[in-house]
Amino acid sequence: MGDIGVRETASEVDLLSLIGNAIAHLQRSIELFDAADRAAGLGQLTGVIDDIDRYLNQLDKDPLVQLARIDSSCLVDCLHHVQDDLSNVIRELRSPTP
Repeated sequence: MGDIGVRETASEVDLLSLIGNAIAHLQRSIELFDAADRAAGLGQLTGVIDDIDRYLNQLDKDPLVQLARIDSSCLVDCLHHVQDDLSNVIRELRSPTP
């Protein structure tokens, strides 16, 4: 399977790619959890967090944010909330079940 990361060239960093790639990671994680491959499923969830980090490091180059006049501070807050939620899911899935 090819890399599902955020496109990182200066002219191709955009929110729509991040969203599409996150959906692909999440779909793949569900498939892997259904196939009882927990480690790989967790890796896909971690991939979403990593993609968000890469995107946030390039946010100022996103033409969509500039064109749509999206409040970048609000976007950053929202993406950090997604990262926090995914981190909590990962932590829960890694903790031993009683």
